[in-house]
Amino acid sequence: MPSAQHREIEEPIAVTARQQRADIYSLLSAIRMSKMSSLHGRGRILFAEGEAARGIYILRTGRATVSISSCEGRLVMLRLARAGDVLGLNSVLRDGPYETTVKTLEPCRTDFIPRAELMEVMQRSHTVAQVILNILSRELTELTDRAKLLLLPQTVRGRLAKLLLEWTNGNCSRTVRLDKVFTHEEIAQMVCSSRETVTRLLTNLSKQQVIRVTTDSILICDRIALENIAHAT
Repeated sequence: MPSAQHREIEEPIAVTARQQRADIYSLLSAIRMSKMSSLHGRGRILFAEGEAARGIYILRTGRATVSISSCEGRLVMLRLARAGDVLGLNSVLRDGPYETTVKTLEPCRTDFIPRAELMEVMQRSHTVAQVILNILSRELTELTDRAKLLLLPQTVRGRLAKLLLEWTNGNCSRTVRLDKVFTHEEIAQMVCSSRETVTRLLTNLSKQQVIRVTTDSILICDRIALENIAHAT
């Protein structure tokens, strides 16, 4: 039986997921004949930063990374897209280039909606226009939360602790097992640091028995200690 605190964390997440599924269903129903479904293997780039925004992708299954890069080639991973996410929407609405690069982390299925079709159905349907606003609002909230993760903690150690806690998806158990799907280099891109620093910090956290790293997972052994690290910096 989950505690009251656990329910308070889980319930908003469940409500958001239900709202997202309902919005996606409404959108796909309105554009039933225009969408194009595709399967993509691991490592496939759906669209790249700077390319003309030709349409939106709806991630139906699988996960993908969303990243940006500097002119010097430095990469920052903004978030992990999951099933139900709409990708490239803001770029399509403003008729500009894609602002991010989206790369599949595992085999994915997507629905693609061309820009012309999306704009046409938005003009015809107030419901679809409202759905688009809802999706954009959630995307802005998520990006704001990601900016807080990247910028507010003063140390890389604090940012790394916050990232690990974020991956628990509201699971408040003292110990939580996380699938190890990212390399140290990719984790470094998420916390604006270097691979060497991330490796050193993970090793130190393991020695302190806050986490335990295996070949395929990261086990959070002491959530309270990890939260203290995240909030103290």
